[in-house]
Amino acid sequence: MAAGLELLTRKLQSALDNRDEEGRLIDPPDSATLAEMIDFGSNDSLSLSSSGVLSTAFLCELEKHPGFTVGSTSSRILDGTKQYLELIERDLAQFHGAESAMFFNSGYDANVAIWSALPQPGDFIVFDEFVHASIHDGMRNGRATTVSYEHNDCVSLRNCLKEIHDQNSAVSNGEQIIFLPLESFYSVDGDIAPVHELIQVVRDALPRGNYVLSMDEAHSNGVVGPNGSGFICHYGLEREFPIRLQTCGKGLGSTGALVLANETVKVSLLNYARNIVFSTAPSFLTVSAVRAGYNLLASQEGEKRRHQLQENLRYFYQSLTASSWWKEAKQQGIFSLSTEETWRREPFLAPIIALVVQPGKARDLTQRLHQIKFWVNLVNFPLVPKGKDRIRIVIHADNTRDQIQAIMRVIRGWAREQMEHDGKRVGDAKNERLRS
Repeated sequence: MAAGLELLTRKLQSALDNRDEEGRLIDPPDSATLAEMIDFGSNDSLSLSSSGVLSTAFLCELEKHPGFTVGSTSSRILDGTKQYLELIERDLAQFHGAESAMFFNSGYDANVAIWSALPQPGDFIVFDEFVHASIHDGMRNGRATTVSYEHNDCVSLRNCLKEIHDQNSAVSNGEQIIFLPLESFYSVDGDIAPVHELIQVVRDALPRGNYVLSMDEAHSNGVVGPNGSGFICHYGLEREFPIRLQTCGKGLGSTGALVLANETVKVSLLNYARNIVFSTAPSFLTVSAVRAGYNLLASQEGEKRRHQLQENLRYFYQSLTASSWWKEAKQQGIFSLSTEETWRREPFLAPIIALVVQPGKARDLTQRLHQIKFWVNLVNFPLVPKGKDRIRIVIHADNTRDQIQAIMRVIRGWAREQMEHDGKRVGDAKNERLRS
């Protein structure tokens, strides 16, 4: 091994060892192990991919185009924009009630493009502290001033906007823009943006209207809205959100993403987004899988799966929060659930449920669930604050009631062990004090 490579390898291994010692090493199981587990972890919320229905629809789409070219052959600034791609962008813009759409290789790429290329020098981006890492990466590569506010907190947002408005004449005069990126369903805890309240705060704080609201629908696309068209279409807020991101790797079960906007924004992305300019355009195979997924969304199959997903989510929440052991576990600090107080009044629920576990114990519960063949994800620092590690459970349309009850039994059994252990420890401490 060359000296330079040996030095690099040693440094990288040292960093990995440190991360492993801290319990933060990413080491996912192999595909064979995952195949034996019940899925409560993937983002395939409608089970389009795992059920095989998307594969069938994809093969049907291929049969319609027997002479297709596999690769797109070049970047979109050259000859990479094939007719099939143009047609799906037109059709999906119409499906989502937008003027125009641009297809990206991933939601990550799309967010980096939006937030690095569109806001101009002198503009502001005022963002929820929990927005996705891809938005942060885009903002770091951009030219606007960035300011965060507390998660889903209208008072915090109002204070941020007021301070910017009062201290920047270009903003108060309507000469510079404030961009506000939101997420419909937040990806760590599955809580939902209070969209109407946030819109009202922005309107009141910026009476000249020099703002641009953007919604990332990564976890709501396909899951809610007419024919699965999303969160914004459900509420009829298309005009309020001139920039929207619809990803295809979660509810749709494939890959890729769409930025919905007007034609000027689309052309600007084509000219200024480096991951468009310097990347090969999406292939026919990628885009045809997306079209197959959208065909399913608009079908009776899609409607059935949306309904079943929401039924499963409410069954999980009801089974969890109505049980006596859950109330006791909460009182003892074993668990907390940020969506517990809101799930009953929401018109729909996000597929994500995050159990915040007593500090230092989330990994143990995760390992227990994995041993019993339930696939869930551990979310720990630095993705969440220290001491706030979570078990991230994703409910799917094809999860059965028996599966939901089974994972609940494991969580309940583990919680009771913790409560018994904590009770014994308190009792021992009390006896020790009495003896002394």
